Amino acid sequence: MYHFEEILTRFEPMISAAIRKCKIYKNHEHYRQTARIALWQAWQKYDSRQGDFTPYAYRCIHGSILDELKREIRYEAHYQPEEDSQLETYLPMELDNEIASKLEGLLNILEEQDRQFLIDYYIRGFSYEELSVKFGTSIVALKRRRGRIIKRVRENNTIKI
Repeated sequence: MYHFEEILTRFEPMISAAIRKCKIYKNHEHYRQTARIALWQAWQKYDSRQGDFTPYAYRCIHGSILDELKREIRYEAHYQPEEDSQLETYLPMELDNEIASKLEGLLNILEEQDRQFLIDYYIRGFSYEELSVKFGTSIVALKRRRGRIIKRVRENNTIKI
C-alpha cells in the first residue's frame, strides 16, 4: 500500500466533505486534525481482505468527527459557567464609598439568613455541601434559594457600576 502522506493527500477532499456533512461551523482545523488522526488509524488497521479502503476510511473519518462533536457537547454541558455564579463579575474589585453604601442598602433588604447565606457562599467561599450542613437543607434547595435571592437582588438593583 501507499505511504501515509500519499493517502492523506488523496483523502483531504473526503475529510472536507465529512466536515461539511457534519455541519461543522467552527473549529474547522480541530476537526480536520481529528479526521486526519482517524484516517491514520484506519490506514494502520486496514485489512485488504475486508474490502475497499475508501468506504472504510470514510466511515472512520465521519465517526471520529461525530465522536469529537459528542465530546465537545458533553464538555460544554458540564463546564460552562453559570451566568450568575460569581458575585465578583458584578462588582468592581475596589468599591468606593458610594457603591459600598448602596451595596449595603441592597443587602439590607434581605432577611438575615439570606444575607448570611450570600456572605458564606460568595465571600467566605463555602461549598454547597458545607452550607447544606450549616443551614440544614439539601444542596438542591440551596441552589434554588441562591437563584431566588439573586433574582430579588437584581430586581432591587440600583447600583450603577
